[in-house]
Amino acid sequence: MNFLAHALLSEPYAYSLIGNVSGDFVKGTLASSALHPRVIDGVRRHRRIDVLTDAQPQYRYLRGRFQHSHRRYHGLVLDVLLDHLLLKHWDRISSWKPEAFIEATYQTLHDHRDLLPPAFSSLLPRMIAADWLRAPLTVEGLERSVYRLSQRLKKPVDLVSAIPLLLNDSDVELRLLRAFSEVQWVIEDARSTPLDLRQTASTVFTRCNVP
Repeated sequence: MNFLAHALLSEPYAYSLIGNVSGDFVKGTLASSALHPRVIDGVRRHRRIDVLTDAQPQYRYLRGRFQHSHRRYHGLVLDVLLDHLLLKHWDRISSWKPEAFIEATYQTLHDHRDLLPPAFSSLLPRMIAADWLRAPLTVEGLERSVYRLSQRLKKPVDLVSAIPLLLNDSDVELRLLRAFSEVQWVIEDARSTPLDLRQTASTVFTRCNVP
């Protein structure tokens, strides 16, 4: 779960941040959700981002780089690796200072805990205490984050062993950052031009040259 990437792709207000960051903890259709309507808009944006990411050619190419035993869970590893790369190249990503952005994100989630999905609300104190947004910056933190996620699977899988292979490949870094940039461009453009993103994703990304 790439909490940091979704925070960066949120619109600049609390409801959007809450929906985007907690989106993986909201299941099923949104029509019957008890969440605040503007938080639901944030969750909807989260889901659009996920759809766009899965359709992005660079991202699809990277799935094939995993060993067969890891391939089913490629999304978990790539999510956390993306947060690592966003922290590593922060100056190219955001005009915010990273410390200020992360602290503001935690504070917003904490101050609006009554608006969070219940499953995410119960997890938030651990997230803040363990500094999950900042943790992927170091290789050790990246490995801990992936390990934590792997232990939540019904059948735990050794996903940590995939990390050195990906970190030592500069092509992976370039492709993953380009995927984020492309998704950011489309989701930001959708503010002024409403799109059915599931229908347009494949055509939007045709300009990407992927072997």
